[in-house]
Amino acid sequence: MDKEARSMDVKTILSPKIWLIITGIIHAVLGVLLELDMGNETQVVVSGFFLLTTFTMLYAAFFTEGEQQARLATVIAGPIWVWFIVCSVQGYTIDYEGETFTFELGTSVPPLFFWGMTALSGIVHGNFQELTK
Repeated sequence: MDKEARSMDVKTILSPKIWLIITGIIHAVLGVLLELDMGNETQVVVSGFFLLTTFTMLYAAFFTEGEQQARLATVIAGPIWVWFIVCSVQGYTIDYEGETFTFELGTSVPPLFFWGMTALSGIVHGNFQELTK
C-alpha cells in the first residue's frame, strides 16, 4: 500500500464528525445517564451540566464542517483527555454522594481512548499550521 493510500485511510478513520458523535453518545449514555440517580437532586444537576458537553459535541458534528469542525473537536476533547491524564497520574478520588471513585490509568483507558481519538481527529483535520500565517 502506498503512502497516499495509507494517509487517506488514516484521515478517513479519524473523521472528526464520526468521533464527535461516537464520543458524545458514549459520554452521555455511559458517563452520565447510566450513573444517574433521578431521586438525587445533586446528581441530576451535575449530570445535566455534564450533558452540556454532549450537546456541544453534537452541535459541532452536525452544524459545522471542515476545519471548523475539526478545531472544535480538538478544543472540546483535548482538554478532557488532558484532565483524565492529570487525574489518573495524581490518583485523584471523587467522593460523590457517598460513592467513591479513584482515577487510575487502568480504569481510565476507555475514556482516554475515545476522548483522545476525538482530539486527534481534530488535530489531523484542523489545518492548524494555517493559523500561524
